[in-house]
Amino acid sequence: MSSARRERARFLFERTIRDRLGVILPYVEGRDVLDVGCVDSRPSRDTAEGRVLRPNLLHKRLAAAEGAHVLGVDVDREGIEALSRLGLSAICADAETMDLGRTFDTIIAGEVIEHMENPGRFLRNLRRHLRPDGVLIVTTPNPFSAAQAWRIWRHGRPRVHEDHLGWQDPATLSALLRRTGFEPFAGYWFQPKRRLVKTWKRILRPYFSTHIVVLARRAGP
Repeated sequence: MSSARRERARFLFERTIRDRLGVILPYVEGRDVLDVGCVDSRPSRDTAEGRVLRPNLLHKRLAAAEGAHVLGVDVDREGIEALSRLGLSAICADAETMDLGRTFDTIIAGEVIEHMENPGRFLRNLRRHLRPDGVLIVTTPNPFSAAQAWRIWRHGRPRVHEDHLGWQDPATLSALLRRTGFEPFAGYWFQPKRRLVKTWKRILRPYFSTHIVVLARRAGP
């Protein structure tokens, strides 16, 4: 990554937000939207099966946006069936290889790129489904967050989700987007309210925030 591109990536990330919906919503209202990774599937003590299947919080908020036509996609077939029973529009498909036969104004990839076996193929496939003037919004955990540093000090290792296959930070994600046919035009540190004892570093250096949000458009035809 050239020094000029590193500087551009740094420049994008000058603002910290508490709620990513404030950034995302203007690109959702009144638009055709694809939400990738729409199922919330996690262990639960409240179900006999040990899992609770429901739309994730972001998908619920997107589906409620005024005038939005939101299609969810996820590889979790049981989860998609659960969402369909709730009246939500969702299909089961692999985001790295799917061909939906249509394009969208906005594609949201919220906390999903870190689950991909091949993030480059994933992004190229999303580009195929994005309209020429559309916007891709990617959110992902920040591997350098203060919370992770706190866990390393306390437990000797970071916390890694069992399904996570890779990390992205502002520099690597911006470079990956450009290599796969996108041009980032906005970036944000995303820091939901957390216990100050774990996250105080991000007050001094936003690079310690828990997540990042990147907005990009298609580059070229």
